[in-house]
Amino acid sequence: MSSSPHWSPTTKRVVVVAFALFFLFVLTHAGEIVKPFVWAAILSFVLIPLVGLLEKRLRMHRDLAATIVFVALLATIFGGGRLLLPLAAAQAADLQSSLPTLVANAQLVVSDALANVGISEADDLIFQRAQDLTGGLTRMAVPLALGLLEFLLQLLVFLIATFFLLRDGPRLAAWVRGLVPHRYRHEILPLFSDVNALLIRYVRGQLALIAIMWTVTTIGLTVLGVPYSLLLGFMTGVLEIIPIVGPITAGAVASLVALGHPNPFGWSQIAYVGVVVIMYTVLRHSEDYFVIPLVIGRIVRLHPAIVIFSLLSGGAIFGLLGILLAVPFAATLRLVIIYVVAKLRDEDPFPALEQEMAAVEEPVHEPRRAIGHESAHP
Repeated sequence: MSSSPHWSPTTKRVVVVAFALFFLFVLTHAGEIVKPFVWAAILSFVLIPLVGLLEKRLRMHRDLAATIVFVALLATIFGGGRLLLPLAAAQAADLQSSLPTLVANAQLVVSDALANVGISEADDLIFQRAQDLTGGLTRMAVPLALGLLEFLLQLLVFLIATFFLLRDGPRLAAWVRGLVPHRYRHEILPLFSDVNALLIRYVRGQLALIAIMWTVTTIGLTVLGVPYSLLLGFMTGVLEIIPIVGPITAGAVASLVALGHPNPFGWSQIAYVGVVVIMYTVLRHSEDYFVIPLVIGRIVRLHPAIVIFSLLSGGAIFGLLGILLAVPFAATLRLVIIYVVAKLRDEDPFPALEQEMAAVEEPVHEPRRAIGHESAHP
């Protein structure tokens, strides 16, 4: 039997492009099916080093280490949910039912304040959007109830996918490395390593940032007597994922709740809301100057305009998930562009990449080999 003929370079390119287009088509049209797998990949990306630590330090089999981490994850999700979800759900239901009253009270306070300065007709314009939002939230009760079953199914898929990714992560990574042509491995694998280090730092830093801002904001709102402090604190922590827009939105919602709720200190409502705004402003600046440099470092070196464009583009294409992944994707794309531009100029891309990674305050993961020498990894 004669040997199979080799594909020409053109045929190989056509096949690769066809597979890439098929993958993008599935990713963009699969909708809700893809989301649990993406969330599982993100969480597994964070937890896989812990599985590796148990495997190496305690000499555990990979399956056992993955099972232990997965069981700990389940205990955290369901244990924390058992303690926090009933309280958060009660606060969410109470907020939904009392939101029209809060908006009406806030409108009354603002109307009085504007009347005192001679602007008596602007309050209707200011609160028209808020009233529309109130009606929209009230009408969401039935869709939320209908979506509960879908959420539970997605949660089940998410948990199953997370376990298999924790268990088989190294094999999947080895399979991806094996797809890289041998002649390019000494360049592509170090680039993958840089991207991996960048994403690990970003995801871990964001999770720590969410926990810190959730805790601090909840404590601050509780001390000030703002209702629904746990729910508002959680919302503040989660919205930290969305740069620029998220913190402003969280502060605006908390201020609206404080404006429409009688304060326990006997202050005027304007002064009370002012204290809430000051608290959010102080927390925001403390985050910018202390928390982010210590927790995340200068990981995402992107211009604010690029960040906003990435958020809008990600939201338009993939919705909420696109918004959450927009910034790390843009940061990854920055590294890829640095590499591609250097190659187009027939230059060594790694000095520029070394400089980019060195700008992060955490140490670079490992030294690279010079171009022209094969990597020690297959």
